[in-house]
Amino acid sequence: MARGDSPPGLVRAAALRLFARHGVAATSLQMIADELGVTKAAVYHHYRTKAAIVDAVLEPAMASLAVLVQQAEGIVDVTARQELIVATLAKQAVKYHQLHAVVLRELPISELMRSASHAGMLARLQELLEGPGAGTTAIVNSGIFLTGLIAPTTDARLAEVAGPELERAVAAAGRALLGLPAAKAD
Repeated sequence: MARGDSPPGLVRAAALRLFARHGVAATSLQMIADELGVTKAAVYHHYRTKAAIVDAVLEPAMASLAVLVQQAEGIVDVTARQELIVATLAKQAVKYHQLHAVVLRELPISELMRSASHAGMLARLQELLEGPGAGTTAIVNSGIFLTGLIAPTTDARLAEVAGPELERAVAAAGRALLGLPAAKAD
């Protein structure tokens, strides 16, 4: 690859590989450039900061969450809405397993919620999950479920669990926390 060529998709892929190897905090723009065989300026052309690269790496998962929020907002029945959110987040926990394992291990949900680009959407997701007029218990339970989505990525005992089994287990935990009926397969 030429020293000046660094398409954004390749930058994101290289960053994710380096985040997996070294962690987000220890990965520099220079390391990403070196991984790609380009200059730091070539990376800087697309992403001015490492935070911008982290946001770009997270974008597919965040876009899926935005679609989920939009779908959930269209459901009036609180239980049906909560079930949709739990089931979809369980699917996404499996689909974005590597991304969660690499990035979210270092960036807690609280930090993402402070991010201007994600704060409103994540807060709205939590509100939709809790339901109207949520009390302390509902707020705590939804918070435990949402932050607990990272557990499958950090617990070595779950590393070899197959996607469908992990998805069912995450959904079952969400249903139990939120007081939803268990799925027939749970």
